[in-house]
Amino acid sequence: MKIKTVLCALLLLGVMLPLSAKPKKRDKSMPKTIRVMDFNIADGMWKDQFNNYDEFVRWMKGQKVDVFAICEAASHWNEKKKNLPKNEEARYLPYHWDELAARWGHKYTALGAYQDNYPVAITSRFPIEVVQRIGGKQLSHGALHVKILGVNYVVLHLWPMSYRKGDKTKTKGKGGHEFRLSEINYIMDQTIRNPKYAGEEHWVMMGDFNARSPKDIAFYDEILSKPKRYNNDVHNAVLKVYPHDVIFDKNPHAFQPSTRGGKARIDYIYCTEKFYKAIKRAYAYTDDFVHRTSDHRPLIMVVKQPITKK
Repeated sequence: MKIKTVLCALLLLGVMLPLSAKPKKRDKSMPKTIRVMDFNIADGMWKDQFNNYDEFVRWMKGQKVDVFAICEAASHWNEKKKNLPKNEEARYLPYHWDELAARWGHKYTALGAYQDNYPVAITSRFPIEVVQRIGGKQLSHGALHVKILGVNYVVLHLWPMSYRKGDKTKTKGKGGHEFRLSEINYIMDQTIRNPKYAGEEHWVMMGDFNARSPKDIAFYDEILSKPKRYNNDVHNAVLKVYPHDVIFDKNPHAFQPSTRGGKARIDYIYCTEKFYKAIKRAYAYTDDFVHRTSDHRPLIMVVKQPITKK
């Protein structure tokens, strides 16, 4: 009698186990991995702007990217490098990213705060939830916070100059570093450090930081004939929040420059611990097309999918 009672209890317990206790099955409609690219395409891909972006589209198709983060997402120059009027008739980008991205298979696009000639954007094979477009006088080129398959992506482009934004005298010094530091702190305050998002574990922040990392000091000493110490305040602030500099952490013994000349790393992908565990590989990439069209190299990471669908 006692044995029957125990067996019934065990059977009942099995029925009442939550579904989450069962092994999760991968959604077969999704790819096994997601390929993410971050690329400063240089003035709205100006080098292919008057070719209907045909070469850019062919190149993107070959890259087989699933999520594409873009810096300098506006076509603001004419053929003589004179500024175009800021309207849809004169500028194909950023007004028509949906049309352009569709040509390489991305149905979804989002644009960051469009407050100067250098907005950021993101395109994707998967639906994009725009959480916030981050702009205002606190930032130079603005930023974008979106969610894709449950992951928070923050795309940014920090101030590039040695002088502070708004300094009409353009006095070189610490002004540029101080402004970049204020930008990154403002962006993190609006996103990952915002109590509103305290429950979010999957974060990626990427883009053109226009700042050097303390992790690269040994490489600069070796590469540059006259090495100098760079201001690392921006990255020191980021590393307190984002534990992983993805490109460096995946390639700790090989310098991965992100500039065309191969002597500097100013573009980065940062992420949280939980997201990092899903990354299979990450690297900076270049080829003939990249070398001809931009002063930056794209960053690529391959991530096991899905991270989360929440």
